[in-house]
Amino acid sequence: MNKKEIKTIVETYKRIYNVQEVVGIDKSDTIYELKFLLDSLGLKKERYIAENEVITERDELKSEKAEYKMIFDDFIKYGVYVNYDLEEIEMYYDDLQFRMNDEEIGCNTARIDYIKERKQIKVA
Repeated sequence: MNKKEIKTIVETYKRIYNVQEVVGIDKSDTIYELKFLLDSLGLKKERYIAENEVITERDELKSEKAEYKMIFDDFIKYGVYVNYDLEEIEMYYDDLQFRMNDEEIGCNTARIDYIKERKQIKVA
């Protein structure tokens, strides 16, 4: 596949995922099929990036987006793909700490703390 075909497939998935997550129209069957297709084509990272862009919009995470992206990039080094969901990140982070070096642990701990702090500010 060339880059244009990959971009077309990923953008199509992103639009359909957006319709379900932001607009609220059930597209779960289509999403399931496209997830399988993307993963089968070795585009799992691209799929998660598309999902995370939609989640950023849906949950209004613009101020935390950089931290989420850095955590996502660190987790990928260890073969772990996560969406921008703090609970999911913390669960995987507990397991990954044993494989990460001290610098990664310190940086990711600070990022997670920042995200928690921002969530508390939004709630208040």
